[in-house]
Amino acid sequence: MSEDNKLTVNLYRDGSIESSHVVNLYSNKKQYDDYFFPRSSVKPMQVIPLLLEATNQNIEFTSEEIALFAASHSGQVEHIELLRETAKKFKVDLDNIICGPQRPFHDETADNLLVIGEKFTKLHNNCSGKHLSMLIFSKLLSVDSSNYYDLIHKTQEITKQYFIEIFENEDIGFGIDGCGLPAINLNVTNFLNSIKFMQKTRSAESWNKVFQAYLAHPEIIGGENRTDTNIIINSERKLLAKSGAEGVLFVTDNSESFIFNCTDGSKRGVDLAASYFLYSNGWINKKPFEYLDNIYTSNRQNTRAVEIEVV
Repeated sequence: MSEDNKLTVNLYRDGSIESSHVVNLYSNKKQYDDYFFPRSSVKPMQVIPLLLEATNQNIEFTSEEIALFAASHSGQVEHIELLRETAKKFKVDLDNIICGPQRPFHDETADNLLVIGEKFTKLHNNCSGKHLSMLIFSKLLSVDSSNYYDLIHKTQEITKQYFIEIFENEDIGFGIDGCGLPAINLNVTNFLNSIKFMQKTRSAESWNKVFQAYLAHPEIIGGENRTDTNIIINSERKLLAKSGAEGVLFVTDNSESFIFNCTDGSKRGVDLAASYFLYSNGWINKKPFEYLDNIYTSNRQNTRAVEIEVV
């Protein structure tokens, strides 16, 4: 990859570089040979096979439900309530999701649970909305959901074929994601070009529903002060943003699309680089970067101890 397509986040202490994060920047305006694991940044596309099947059966999901299915939520009270309400509405058992218990990303929520002696559960897992969608998908297909996470399950087979269609490439690898579902590995250009492809095919209406759900409910997509949520809220245009594990962030306005991928897998690195780049190019205001700059430069005494540079 050209050095022109790299961002570097430098952290300075006492005027000297203490650490650096290199972030690869990919745009749909160029072609790349690089492959990557999108992780949760693929969720906006991953939910569409469910929406297509629902349309075939004259079933409508609310915008909040679509956002939940395509979210990596923070385990806040409103997220858990929406999970339970949606499961009840579609008569599926949340006990059957296989993602493990997880400390909520929202620290205040996690601390409150500890104070009252409650354990973290599967519902607090950031991917529980996606897992709920797989149970609902299984129900719509009238298939056993007990192994919905397996690549040979009908929901996963349909999703795989859909990925081959929209990414226009059969060379898609599959690992195991942190939540237990398949994690795809594919060419960056194929991923980025899927946005325009979907808008011209049978997926157009479903993609628009996903896009609008992100715009309407950014607080569901991530949560309080999560970077993808903050990017959507503070955007200067209509755009979708979705973070993924191991330093991935995907952003699109349906015309131009970007992938930011931190080479060392750092969330700090990708969040700072992406928010700074998007602000510098007029896509968002400065608030997302200012928030991150503050939390990463202040010490326990709330004194500025570090300086951050993005180049």
